[in-house]
Amino acid sequence: MRTTLIVGLFLSAILSATASAQVTLRKGAVVYTGSAANTTAPAIVTEKKVRAATPEWQKIVDEGIDPQSARGKQLITRMNLRIKQAIESIADSESKDMVTRKKDLKDDRGRTVIDLTSKVVAKIKE
Repeated sequence: MRTTLIVGLFLSAILSATASAQVTLRKGAVVYTGSAANTTAPAIVTEKKVRAATPEWQKIVDEGIDPQSARGKQLITRMNLRIKQAIESIADSESKDMVTRKKDLKDDRGRTVIDLTSKVVAKIKE
């Protein structure tokens, strides 16, 4: 009886842990805001489009700045902050509790995943 109870509790714990993972992300995923483990309203963005909308990336491209140079790294740091702030703002206004790159979402586990790219791009261009 005691063994059955222990096995039952163990299986219950495993099932609970598995059920709590709301989406599955690829290894090395970039999560801009929130957590994949407890999301109920995930969203994605297309990184390339969001990055291209920033003035920092446009400057890197237009002036041929090496992203690995000191100036390039400064611009990328500012760009990443701008992107994160825009994503957090849009995610909050759209009631999304996790935002990752489109290519990083491996399994949505039945969740409705909204693409916020166009709204984030518009926010960056404000």
